[in-house]
Amino acid sequence: MKPLWDGLFRKNPVLVLALGLVPAVAVTTTAMNGLALGLLTVAIWLAATIVSKAAAPYVPATARTAVRLLILIVLVVCVYAVLLRRNPSLVASLGIFLPLIAVNDLLLRAGREEQGMKEALLNTLGQGLGFALALLVLGMIREFLGYGSLFGTQILSGRLAPLSLASTVPGGMIILGLVMAVVNLVSKQGGELHE
Repeated sequence: MKPLWDGLFRKNPVLVLALGLVPAVAVTTTAMNGLALGLLTVAIWLAATIVSKAAAPYVPATARTAVRLLILIVLVVCVYAVLLRRNPSLVASLGIFLPLIAVNDLLLRAGREEQGMKEALLNTLGQGLGFALALLVLGMIREFLGYGSLFGTQILSGRLAPLSLASTVPGGMIILGLVMAVVNLVSKQGGELHE
């Protein structure tokens, strides 16, 4: 269970490892967008882990990264096609960041081909849920501050949103930085210098 908790908190892809920052800032203008991209990422990463681990005995060690990338691309294209038919507005909201799920996975998996199935699944689930949690929290904060709503339900109303800067990219970067600082403060990580 340690890999699961590490992926959620100690090695959170967005808030600790600083991977996936572009989708974290670009997509999370609403909580629903953050949740959708996060859950899609978890599903695709888990499916890719299962398929690549099942195929590993039949693939030469030198070709495993390329095969994993191929598996990720096929899964992303399939999810993209299904979503495009069922919810084209969600595809438009997620934009290019839905296909970038494959790249984020490759960055997180570098050098982990030797893990067993159980450890790889726990690791993938932990980091996927950590990614989804970070996107959800950012989306909720930005939507509330920028639009005065949560999941599309208006909570605060008025002529001007409480803090309309939160719904822009610069505002998203500021909020992401503040959330990362809070995570570092609470976890007592970050700020160390290593040789």
